[in-house]
Amino acid sequence: MTRTKRSQYPSARTLPVLLLAVLALAAIGTPAQSQEVLSLDIEPQSAGSALVTLAELSGMQIVLSEGAGEKVDVEGLKGEYRFEDALAALLTDTGLEYQFASERMVVVQVVEQAAQPDAAVQDAAEEDEQPIELAVQVVTGSRLRDTLSGAPVFVLTREEIDRRGLGSVEDVIRSLPQNFSDVNAGAARDNSINSVDAMGQSMVNLRGFGEQATLVLVNGRRWPQASSFGNGGVNINGLPFSAIDRVEVLTDGASAIYGADAQAGVVNIILRDDYEGGETSVRYDMGAHEGDVRRLTQSLSMGWSGGHANLSVSYSENAAIDNPKAGFTSSDFTGRGGRDSRLQPGSFFHFGQPGVVGYGIPRGNFNIILAPLGALPQGDDGTTGVFSKLSPANLVPWDFAATSAAENTSHNENTSGHLMVTQEVLNGSLELFGEFTFSYSDSWAHRGSERFVGAVPASNPYNDIPPHPFFPTVVAYSFSAEYAAGIMDPISNDSDQNNRRLTLGFRAELPFRDWVADFSASRGKEESWYLYYNIDPDLLAERIAGVDSAGNPLPIEQVINPFGNGTAQSPAAVQDLVKPLLDIEGPADANWNYSRQDDLVLSLNGTVFSLPGGDVQLAIGAESRTEQLDYSDDQSRGAIITVPDPERDIISFFGELGVPLVGAANRMTGIDSLGLKMALRSDEYSFSGPFGGLGSPLSEKTFDSVSPKIELAWYPVSELKVGVTWGESFVPPTSNNLFRRENGPFGFIRVVDPENPDRGLQIPNTYFTGNPDLEPEISETLTVGFEWTPHGMLDGLSVKIAWFDTEFSDKFGSGTLLAFENPEQLFKIPGTVFRDAQGNIERLNLFTVNLAERYSEYLDVSLRYQFDTARWGYYTVGVNATLNAQLQDVATPGAEPTDLHGTPGGPERWKGYGYINWAQGNATLNLIANYSSSYEGLRFSPQERVENYLTFDLTGSYEFGDSGWKVFAGARNITNKAFPFFDSNTPWDPRRVDLRGRVVHLEVRKSYDLF
Repeated sequence: MTRTKRSQYPSARTLPVLLLAVLALAAIGTPAQSQEVLSLDIEPQSAGSALVTLAELSGMQIVLSEGAGEKVDVEGLKGEYRFEDALAALLTDTGLEYQFASERMVVVQVVEQAAQPDAAVQDAAEEDEQPIELAVQVVTGSRLRDTLSGAPVFVLTREEIDRRGLGSVEDVIRSLPQNFSDVNAGAARDNSINSVDAMGQSMVNLRGFGEQATLVLVNGRRWPQASSFGNGGVNINGLPFSAIDRVEVLTDGASAIYGADAQAGVVNIILRDDYEGGETSVRYDMGAHEGDVRRLTQSLSMGWSGGHANLSVSYSENAAIDNPKAGFTSSDFTGRGGRDSRLQPGSFFHFGQPGVVGYGIPRGNFNIILAPLGALPQGDDGTTGVFSKLSPANLVPWDFAATSAAENTSHNENTSGHLMVTQEVLNGSLELFGEFTFSYSDSWAHRGSERFVGAVPASNPYNDIPPHPFFPTVVAYSFSAEYAAGIMDPISNDSDQNNRRLTLGFRAELPFRDWVADFSASRGKEESWYLYYNIDPDLLAERIAGVDSAGNPLPIEQVINPFGNGTAQSPAAVQDLVKPLLDIEGPADANWNYSRQDDLVLSLNGTVFSLPGGDVQLAIGAESRTEQLDYSDDQSRGAIITVPDPERDIISFFGELGVPLVGAANRMTGIDSLGLKMALRSDEYSFSGPFGGLGSPLSEKTFDSVSPKIELAWYPVSELKVGVTWGESFVPPTSNNLFRRENGPFGFIRVVDPENPDRGLQIPNTYFTGNPDLEPEISETLTVGFEWTPHGMLDGLSVKIAWFDTEFSDKFGSGTLLAFENPEQLFKIPGTVFRDAQGNIERLNLFTVNLAERYSEYLDVSLRYQFDTARWGYYTVGVNATLNAQLQDVATPGAEPTDLHGTPGGPERWKGYGYINWAQGNATLNLIANYSSSYEGLRFSPQERVENYLTFDLTGSYEFGDSGWKVFAGARNITNKAFPFFDSNTPWDPRRVDLRGRVVHLEVRKSYDLF
């Protein structure tokens, strides 16, 4: 594969390699400082979270056995300690013990309690004493329990979530520098194919590869896809925020471990199971631009002999933002360096109040005015004659933003919860578990005032315009004054999303060596319902005409006047005009969408044999999954999707092998430890649909692939880890990509025909269609990184840098985005441009396309330094950032690449945050700086660049001794920094900013014993 078309960024490509070489060479000559001390200031907290903190500070891996840390808190630890001394001190009087599983891994387990045996039994037990068998928690990115891994994984703990003042799952995901998603509370997006906002939904999109390329796990198991999109993406707002213990993010491709949808990485949300008792919290977020949030959460946890149960329930209310407070008061952006997006006189889509009048042809959404008459003067209510006062000089641009009062975010109510129960049987050799997670959300938003566009007959008593011999009188009129006066309801959307997942399974110790079997059966379902309130077209036609359906004249107060400024409009004329669309067009259940995911997973893992470097471990298994979307109760989708209930069946087989090449027994100069991990996964996706094209019989088609991955982890010395990974991934198309029914024509794509360039800019008829010839996309990723946690004078420092290079072939690309960003490439894609017999462009088809190639390079940087001043407290300073050095698409072989990085269609070049945390006693204070770099403006905008964005957060907490009371408070975007201007439909880019502006929060939390 040639790469001569790539833009080169030597610094991004060479910096990690140079740093790796320099640090490795410098560290090779330095012996491990196993006796050096750590400066610790660990607050009282649960044992699990305290051990996570100790692991981060020491660079060691601490893994909890099943049940360890669930019922106990630790009192904290301050001062200077060696790692093992610190671990022993933390676990004193906790009922927990530890054991070194390898040079760099410690396993913490519950101390076995048993009745005192008699002497004979005790003697026999001593003779037959066996090594302790440990059931170790699986780490994200691997099914192996004890192996060195080269893959980059970072963890966002509950404590860090609290420190940053994050109040929802969406807040957590948006805080990740690697995330670039256009599905969130602020980014109003059509409901896949229904042009209805996907309110109350949010998704993950690591690296900008697409929502379908990031796998979302909950407790290591798949979460079902969002039914309203059908693109494989997951609605993370359906996850219970109050139950989160930590979020593990693997930023490397992991298709060889988890399957095709882990192409960009994995987000694994681990729910709490490490506490005993109850916890109640109340939180309030207040936005400078509205969007306030109220949240109440309740958690309960209890244990019994060999078993444990925890329940978390949360209720929240979110208000919509106020557009004027956020800076959206006009669609005229010329004063900010943008376009004037007001509807201008003379355009097809111009309307106003007073109405725009002329003789012409009504075309539904617009009038073709052949003989313009103009409008009434701005202050005229249209009740004292119309025709004599009409003039084109009275026409003014129509400013939708200034008059419609539409909401760009929604009001939301959400109730979610999580229940988990575990029970050990057969003397602990078998653990049974069950999980149930649910979420119910209701969202609604006003879309502003509606308009009337069409012919006004002579029967309308306000119409005194002489009839034209050939064309009717047409008017384009806004109901904004009626909406503002409160006599007419706005058009609006209402939406529900309900999801639930039930998982049952077991973990069993097998009767050979340390092998363990893990089985789970899950069923996840999501139901999405939406309702669109709009004007009843039949009732509108009657009130415009002034006669009912039987031809009887209506009372004058029920007749709409579409000529004036709306101030004299009778309330009876617009009463009940706005109705649920389903009352107008179909049955009440016509807009239910469903998704269902059934998943069976069986895995076996354990040691196969031993080498001088340690135990060689193997994990093997199989997965059977069915994913179904059901649109049978959705008439609008039935008109667009050719398969009403698309389904795909997936059969997978996987294996991982971890080989410790060098360990404690055979380490040498320059190699403290060295581990190799290899993974292989076979996936087969089966679809049914009209692969022969629109109207063809249904047929079966299978997409299959084998995805390999190799990881190498090398420790030149104990403080320095060098990791290298290489892997391949494949992603099959979705049913929506394949079988979307033709929808159009539309006239919004502007092209210059390369075969007829003299005709200049053209706007041909454009149709959205499916692409049954779409092929899977294939990617190859190389990752090189290092983690350095030195001791001695630099004790407390942690440096993590990873460089990624991903190359795609047959990458899925948006034909629509291509039409906007690089329209000349449309003419090179088969099936896109159709011509008539004379060679003129007859139509354009826009569908998901297989781009020739995509190239992506990015660099992740994480720096942290912790130090204790004794008298002045304990400090942590750090930076987490991502450089998107390159994201380029090549639409066709030999074509010039199109840059997406640093453009509206892709992530920023730089994105990240820096922080300073202070802790002393029971108090904490945190200052965070968030930064995203500038990027190009839209192609058709005069704005060349969108400015960078720097905001500051200030948060803190205080714990009232041992009372169980704790208070969190602070503000994000504390200066209420104005959003960078973005010349689009709104003056901001909602994918990159929090539309609430400054968000002040207060949370009160109480922990207590149940018994």
